[in-house]
Amino acid sequence: MFWDEIKKHYDAGSAHQFLIHFNINDLLYDDVYGYLRTTDYLMAQLNVLGCQLVLGYNTSEGIYFPKVNQWRDTQEALEIFPQYNKTGVFHFQSVATWLQTFRRFREVEDVNIAEQEVDPQLVRRSINADLAFDKEHEDPFVTMDASPSAEFRRKLNRLLRQGRTRIGLVINALELLTPNDPSLNTVAKDEVQLLFSQIQYWASDLDIRRCKHVILLVTHNISDVHPNFTVNPEIPVIEIPFPNYDERLRFIEQLHDISDSSSQMRKILGNHGDRETLARETVGLNLLGVHDVVQQAESAEQKAGGEPLFRYRRESISTFSQGVLELGETYRGPSGDGWYVMRIIRDIADGMKSRDLSRVPRGLLLLGPHGTSKVYAARVLAGEANMTFVRLRYANQVGEVTININENGNSYERNLNAGLNFIRGIAPTVVFMDEIDQASPHAPMNSEDHGQVLPSALVNAINDISLHGRVIWVGASQRPDLMPPIFRRYGLFDTKLIMLPPTGGGRVEILKILCQGQTSGNINFQALVGGAATDGLTWRDLILIVQRANNVARREGRDTFREGELRQALNDFVPDYSREMQIFMGLLALREANSRMMVPDGLLPEYQEFMDGNRVDKTGINKRLMELSHQLGLRN
Repeated sequence: MFWDEIKKHYDAGSAHQFLIHFNINDLLYDDVYGYLRTTDYLMAQLNVLGCQLVLGYNTSEGIYFPKVNQWRDTQEALEIFPQYNKTGVFHFQSVATWLQTFRRFREVEDVNIAEQEVDPQLVRRSINADLAFDKEHEDPFVTMDASPSAEFRRKLNRLLRQGRTRIGLVINALELLTPNDPSLNTVAKDEVQLLFSQIQYWASDLDIRRCKHVILLVTHNISDVHPNFTVNPEIPVIEIPFPNYDERLRFIEQLHDISDSSSQMRKILGNHGDRETLARETVGLNLLGVHDVVQQAESAEQKAGGEPLFRYRRESISTFSQGVLELGETYRGPSGDGWYVMRIIRDIADGMKSRDLSRVPRGLLLLGPHGTSKVYAARVLAGEANMTFVRLRYANQVGEVTININENGNSYERNLNAGLNFIRGIAPTVVFMDEIDQASPHAPMNSEDHGQVLPSALVNAINDISLHGRVIWVGASQRPDLMPPIFRRYGLFDTKLIMLPPTGGGRVEILKILCQGQTSGNINFQALVGGAATDGLTWRDLILIVQRANNVARREGRDTFREGELRQALNDFVPDYSREMQIFMGLLALREANSRMMVPDGLLPEYQEFMDGNRVDKTGINKRLMELSHQLGLRN
């Protein structure tokens, strides 16, 4: 639990100012008050920590004090208030239960009840029970302009320097107060810069630490905050993660338990097994997201889950990461060992399930020409290993949706940091990076400029050994000669699956599978795609051919197509690349092979000539690549 980290530093006297980030707009569970908004939860915990005066500050409200009644109003609005149902009726099994519940949500001094009548575990000192000391909490301090001013700084600094009362201060939306703006590094000239300097100084002020005050700086994305706060050893950086499975299940169970036994909510949440399934399927959502999913299902009078849940998760993840991450579906692979890729995938999946990390690579490369089912292989890996699948998008792919708060040209890196935090939060996950030869910070690589490197945050994440067994980085490329250097680093991407166009027999089997349930009459698949004339057709090519044959039949008013339409679509098909370019990309992939097991069992003649048993003639491949490079007009 993230709060344990804060308490550990505070109890040891090693820090009194903390930078809290990531999932800051969610619900967190408090033992007394129930589910609270994050800022309310932080205030409640500061009270437990011993702070006698707890207050918050943001640039829109100014100074504000926690109000338990408002917390309860929020809970009632969300219908997550314990013992509350939609009729507005409270149900209590006994007077003791009533007392406990009342104590949870009302200031203790408002209720004249003997302490022995209430469970001691539920008794907590009221927040700000002793507010007044020199009346610092009263006007004009509270009613001052929310914008930084000399008077505001003076009063806030005076508050933190008195030693009679412990202060707990929550500064929310820190990025609005101390943005990642180089101008803040200059000599302080205005009140924003002066307050920026003052907050920095508090972290090393031992008088504040001696007084046992606590300052919590809260932001969603630490990339939006001035870097002086993220590199200061006096300010521990604490992440509030997304809820794990147990936390999501607990929340779902609460929604079930507080609803009336005959309500629609009980129906859509089903039995305990249904709720466990929902908790598993909502990975990647925070509790407010889970709440929205359940509310939408209740409104539609259908069980929570299925396609509506997947759409919600996909949209939520894309929005949360500003388009850097894209949720994808996962698949189970074909049975048997007909597809050589499954041998590798099943070994990795078994290693994940048994936690034998010696069988689980940190990274996996899928190399080969366009259309050789690299994306499908990555989705099957995620499905077989029971992992979430997300696609990492590059700067040139998300430029239309990135938000550059500070206009400093680093919007992609800013969003990437949030995306990487998200990846850690939804682990175990497969992170798919397509066309890694284009994975530059700002623009795609090309033959004129392929020296750019990956963003440092992504490099650090890939290098993070603590993610081994939690994240599998899967890179796909049709031009491995242009890969960024990290994909050749020893120990990271040693597993390389070579994905090449299928042989004639393979094309026949693939076409049969793709045509199942869509054809009428006898079709001679061997005659269509079994010969050398169709060498080079890939999985993707065959999918397009079948789709086009189906379209021809639909235009003629039929739901199924015949061999004639299939042949028409086949004869009409034009590949994306010339045959020579495809062979060039295939040989580039084959040159990367470091295991015969990771090369297709059957190879087209242009690749088979470079195989001798379990050995790959890489010298011969290099010579052939030079010939093709000259023929294609590519630069050496």
